[in-house]
Amino acid sequence: MVCVHYGPHGERLIRRGVELSEMLGSPLYVLNVESSDSDEYNQSKEMYMAVWKRLAEEAGAEFMVRKRRGRKTTDVIVEAAEEHEVTQIIIGQSAQTLWQELTKRNFVNELISKMKMMDLHVVAVQRMRAGLEETHEEGVTAYLVKNEGMYQLSDEPEGTDFIKGKYFHELHTEFENGLFKIEQDGKARYLHICEGNLADPL
Repeated sequence: MVCVHYGPHGERLIRRGVELSEMLGSPLYVLNVESSDSDEYNQSKEMYMAVWKRLAEEAGAEFMVRKRRGRKTTDVIVEAAEEHEVTQIIIGQSAQTLWQELTKRNFVNELISKMKMMDLHVVAVQRMRAGLEETHEEGVTAYLVKNEGMYQLSDEPEGTDFIKGKYFHELHTEFENGLFKIEQDGKARYLHICEGNLADPL
């Protein structure tokens, strides 16, 4: 079972889960735990969810969304794993921050203490630049053009509200998914593009 949260690393974790599932010959589950019990619409979140659902479907996996309902994220993860008789759980290295478990105990240690007959795989979340050659095509000059309140990927600058940068298209996908590199405060920043739209806040 792969645990994903909102951010650009979910796709890499799912692919790692697919590899492990195929190696073990076992079913694959992809779990997202809602950090908030609110049903308020979040456009960025919905775009990430759409990509994860598609990746899960392509891999023949079941995509699950669970609300915390006042519980700890670790409890929700273990509950879902036990329900589906999961033996392997995959999370990202930065899980403690992403899952917003700001407790004195380390997220990984807390999760391990609650797991029974399960193995935990903690995947290192590399800096964007470090793994680009393995996961994305060579970067090309592109633009983010604002249209109806959203920034959309474009080959040409349009109108007066646009951002110039370099676009790295994700390998093995027919959709416009990838990373958009801009310079901000003298440093490189990589923004996540989901189906042609900017998924990260500027």
